[in-house]
Amino acid sequence: MNKKLATIPLLIAITLSVIGFVHAHWSDAIQIEGTVDMGSLTLVFDHREILGYVDNEGTLPIPKDIGWAEIYYDLTSYVEDVHTGKYGYDTLVFVVHDAYPQYEVHFTTVRVHNIGTIPIHLIDINIWDPTGELNWQWEVPPPAHTSEGFFWKDFNGNGVYDAGEEIMNVTIVNFVCTQLEPCDSTKGEVDIDFKQPAEECHTYYFKIEIVGIQWNKA
Repeated sequence: MNKKLATIPLLIAITLSVIGFVHAHWSDAIQIEGTVDMGSLTLVFDHREILGYVDNEGTLPIPKDIGWAEIYYDLTSYVEDVHTGKYGYDTLVFVVHDAYPQYEVHFTTVRVHNIGTIPIHLIDINIWDPTGELNWQWEVPPPAHTSEGFFWKDFNGNGVYDAGEEIMNVTIVNFVCTQLEPCDSTKGEVDIDFKQPAEECHTYYFKIEIVGIQWNKA
């Protein structure tokens, strides 16, 4: 009797083990791995362009050589596209020396370059004085091929532009409504004409931003 009772747990254990084995099954899986390599949208000033300018002093009734200018790439703004290996600079600097009313300077060698892999559509131009001293007003705003406007100073403090407060006119040629395919570039210019209210022994600052987006969002 005791011998039979001793065998029951063993039989149950064997039975459970067999049942577990019967319900087990083989399984396997395969995978799909996806990789997406995104393109690049990279607009720069073309480092291959030989920079220069012209002014109006040679065309005056009595030619002079007083005002002069500099145009150069900001070397700290170096940009290289990781896909194409092409490079350029995202900041171009203009400096005008010894300017005076009716002095005109024309920066004629401004070239922008699409060094990325995605077509870029140039859609807008932003221009402002980072110091807040001067105000900007468009006369012919983008997207005109030739956009014009002027900086003015609120001399009387009334908060609005009044005739005779113009400091300098700025004309920007090209750079809007233009599509650049990868590796394409386009050339334009920036012209500055100093007006009578410009102050002696004073330094003015301004920035121009050329805006581009991917072509299918233009």
